[in-house]
Amino acid sequence: MEFDLGHCSIGASIDDDAAVLDGSATDTDGSGTSTPGSGTPGGGGGTPADPATCTRVDPSTLGCAPRDDFDVTVITLADIARFRPAPGVQRMEPDGWVVVGLPANIYSIVDRQVVAGTLLGQPADVRFTPVAWRWDYGDGSGATLATKGGTWAALGLREFDATPTSHVYRLGDDYTIRLSIVYHAEYRMSGGAFTPIAGTLTLPANELRITAGGAKTVLVDRDCTVAPHGPGC
Repeated sequence: MEFDLGHCSIGASIDDDAAVLDGSATDTDGSGTSTPGSGTPGGGGGTPADPATCTRVDPSTLGCAPRDDFDVTVITLADIARFRPAPGVQRMEPDGWVVVGLPANIYSIVDRQVVAGTLLGQPADVRFTPVAWRWDYGDGSGATLATKGGTWAALGLREFDATPTSHVYRLGDDYTIRLSIVYHAEYRMSGGAFTPIAGTLTLPANELRITAGGAKTVLVDRDCTVAPHGPGC
């Protein structure tokens, strides 16, 4: 059935793992029959209308008059829709191993996302914007950062340089790095302006299992005085 929506109310909230839109609307379906009158419309007399059953009173007769030949049936529509962004991804350099005492570059691949759906039969979108990255490095330490980081090359840095998202492991061992990404969410209906949703949504990314170990530096050909950008310098 197609509905010509009248008054519409939209609510938005954050639950454990999704943004939830709920909506309700009233609609008139245009069906029904005319309410029988207790007088004669347009006539010169008749029994006064009973206000409990009469749709519209004819002022000339005080009896019931047809209301456009039908009564309007009011229908209440309700709908709910859940929206969830695609999971973020974390990566690291070097891949899968780190050198004890040197920075390991851990970073995330995630961008703002718009997730499309429908609510009350109308197009609905939720926009998710990452705003914080919560890292658990697996060695008893962690950090909440405002940047997703990037590769050494993208940041214009050399291998094993410190980055805004790097971490230094002090002991050789196997570790699991966990990342949770915090999102702000906004919604819109039928291509309109986005409206913020109160609260934030926190979702996990993939886990990284790494090995931290020692390394020996070997100088080849020339020392660091002659070749300051050589291996180990």
